[in-house]
Amino acid sequence: MAKKFPANRIKTHRVYDVWEIACALGCHRQTVIRWIKAGSLRAETTKKPWLIEGKDLKAFLGARHTTITAKLVLHHCFCLGCKAPREPDGKIADFTQQTPETGRLTGLCPECGALMNKVVKRVDLEAIRAKIEVTIQKASPRLVSRADPRSNVTISHKGQTHGKTQQG
Repeated sequence: MAKKFPANRIKTHRVYDVWEIACALGCHRQTVIRWIKAGSLRAETTKKPWLIEGKDLKAFLGARHTTITAKLVLHHCFCLGCKAPREPDGKIADFTQQTPETGRLTGLCPECGALMNKVVKRVDLEAIRAKIEVTIQKASPRLVSRADPRSNVTISHKGQTHGKTQQG
């Protein structure tokens, strides 16, 4: 997933060079140069140092932020291989409960075959089942707690002092 850079560190009425942007955003200067060469960040490149207006940088970061966050349809999962939201292959997915309120929906991407995951609320499960076939899997045994937890640790509390402290 692409990193979100803090646009609030950029002043609109200021002009920046590549180094200043890299320091303000906490990224490498080569990242800023890549944005400029790709044409997505507007800059004055006729002479050195390359200059970027603050308003252009803020607009670029805002547009980049909206492309990073994708609102998914309830029964879609995000494929990291394709970098796009997709419906699971064959409209089949598995649901594994993680907490009493949420669980993980897992399916295969129809385009690249990669495993897709999505955390969903348990109350939304019926709406998802109306669109795709969902198989509910058993929770992992490590998540299930025992009624009588057994511990092989004995706790004995003695007043000990640290070896480096002065005594006396």
